[in-house]
Amino acid sequence: MSKQQETEAQEDYNAESVEKSAGVVQSDQLKSAPRKWIIAAFSGLYIMTFVFAFNNYSTSTYSACATSSFKGHSLLSASRIVETIASLLSYPIVAKLSDIIGRVELFAFSIGLSIISLVLFAACQNVETYFVAGLFDAIGSVGFGITQQIFISDLTTLRNRGLWLSLPDSISAIPTLYLGTVVADAFLTHSTWRWGYGMWAIVLPIAAVPLLLTLFLWEHRRKKIASEESRKIPRILQNIQPRDSVLTKVYKLCWVELDFLGCVLLIAGLSLILIPVSLTGSSNSMAWKNANFVAMLVVGFVLFIAFFVWDALFAKKPFIPFRLIRHKTIVAACILCICDFMHYSLFTVFFPSYLQVAGHLSPGHATRVDNSLRVAFQIASLVVAALMYYSNRAKPWIILGVCLCLLGQGLQIYLVNINGDHPANEASFITAKTLVGVGRGFYQTAAQVCVQAVVTREEVAVATGVFFAAMNFGGAIGTSISGAIWRSNLLYKLTLYLPNDSKSKASSIFQSIVVAQKFAVGSAERIAIDKAYRETQKLLAIAATCVLVPMLLAMWFIKNVDLSQRRKEKGNVETGDRGDLSNATEKSVRDNLPES
Repeated sequence: MSKQQETEAQEDYNAESVEKSAGVVQSDQLKSAPRKWIIAAFSGLYIMTFVFAFNNYSTSTYSACATSSFKGHSLLSASRIVETIASLLSYPIVAKLSDIIGRVELFAFSIGLSIISLVLFAACQNVETYFVAGLFDAIGSVGFGITQQIFISDLTTLRNRGLWLSLPDSISAIPTLYLGTVVADAFLTHSTWRWGYGMWAIVLPIAAVPLLLTLFLWEHRRKKIASEESRKIPRILQNIQPRDSVLTKVYKLCWVELDFLGCVLLIAGLSLILIPVSLTGSSNSMAWKNANFVAMLVVGFVLFIAFFVWDALFAKKPFIPFRLIRHKTIVAACILCICDFMHYSLFTVFFPSYLQVAGHLSPGHATRVDNSLRVAFQIASLVVAALMYYSNRAKPWIILGVCLCLLGQGLQIYLVNINGDHPANEASFITAKTLVGVGRGFYQTAAQVCVQAVVTREEVAVATGVFFAAMNFGGAIGTSISGAIWRSNLLYKLTLYLPNDSKSKASSIFQSIVVAQKFAVGSAERIAIDKAYRETQKLLAIAATCVLVPMLLAMWFIKNVDLSQRRKEKGNVETGDRGDLSNATEKSVRDNLPES
């Protein structure tokens, strides 16, 4: 691209910048870059995605060793609750900030938080510091993940978006899923868990250099040729006049631009809903008898409804645009995610314990069975991306994916307790888990593209954030329901089936799989234990399958978008076939600039 072409392109962006958010302006500017800048940005993004995945899969192994060094494990339980809430709320908040502040700045912010969390993990001397580190880690990981998805969506067309959205995570997750545990074992054997965290505190900033340096250098280069007027006022402050008083400026910034009240109502509402749901999970499902839990849940729902009323009727620049909530495609896609992740949590929370006790599998075998779903998901997401590219449609693959999820989970009702006297073998469970993973890869990848296709580019970030937040919300609810079913059935069945002289041991067997596994396979006690585990896990399998049934209805409300057609957005058009990033090695992505 010549210097004159760059200047002309920048002038076009300057004329439209008042109507566009900082994040969208940044993405438009990067689209005008020569292909070497695009390739450098995507290469840096892939490196960071790989390192983040490697970090997550290895450091998750250290939690047991780290927490065993501290006292006060009740605080550790509370930290997990806060992390869950922080992760869920971070999706829409980070998406909103990525529009207001910019994609580049959010990348730097998220990576910075992750580095701080790793330093805190490595240096922590008490569970409180571990608590804070987990909070930073949750926000940083979510921040990078959602910004990555938004960034890729900005630079790709609808037709090939599924491929580019899936590729970074797929090529990263599959190898690191197993390599992470190998590295973690090596550190625990030859060093300490502190250096296991500390290593990534060194690797992460080094790995971030290619991505951040490319984006900041390009932005600096673009600003050099930008008009003087476009550099005077940050885009977040464009509606604030110099003559405005300090109070007026604060009001416009916090109340209008950032929708402070909407943010507070959303955080308070979801927190009060999720705190009792999380606290009544697998370890405390009987806490619903406490009136405080019910009161928190009621107040949470009231505040949550108040948030929707505020954003729909009163907010000038709503935190989550109400038209997103009204759009049946977005609502249906969120229902799919909530049901799927609720079903997954319902069935999977105690599934590894079931495999080790009733299935007589080793911990390693139990882990591999569960990981088969993740591997299948990553591969299937790439396959469906190619299918969408050639078919120009996403809805058929959503329908197929939902049916595969239901089939795979339905099979496990039979597999966990075949004929009432034994579980299926490892290969059978892997097959069923693979079906669920393939189904999730198909419907989730296609649904995300549909969600982004039915909104304007100004709304892509927030719509994507809401889509991912729905997954966490469903998972939190599923965990609570799973704990309630497990606690109310397993102990009862153990007491019922154990021989009379062993019934007093029911409570200790219920509380620990180590105690359960001490009984010899084939003994009267072990036969009773295995039967209680199989029947309880079968109840979880039935409940998980029932939760998936609403997906069969919701999938029909998703719009059958033609991915080859052009999408209009505030006077601009995103092409479906032209400017394809998959052809970036053949021609400049400059061709993918919006048309007037």
